[in-house]
Amino acid sequence: MSATKLLSKLKSILSAEHKAQMKKYDSLKKVLKSLRVEKRRLKEELSHVSEEQEREEIQSQLTVVSEQRKKGLKVLKNLKKKKNSS
Repeated sequence: MSATKLLSKLKSILSAEHKAQMKKYDSLKKVLKSLRVEKRRLKEELSHVSEEQEREEIQSQLTVVSEQRKKGLKVLKNLKKKKNSS
């Protein structure tokens, strides 16, 4: 195979990898936005609930959403670094 063909093939592979990475980045942003909205909703709901059992349940849901969002933000930050370096 000639160098031109090899370079062309490499370029298409790297391009496909970059497209997949960008797709993951975009979908992760959408999920994080949804989690942010859910977190706000749970906080609002928590402020209006007076029963202790219900408050604990909402608080546990809020904790899970918060932790998952933190994990997602870390991944997004790493993807953004990769995106900017290429």
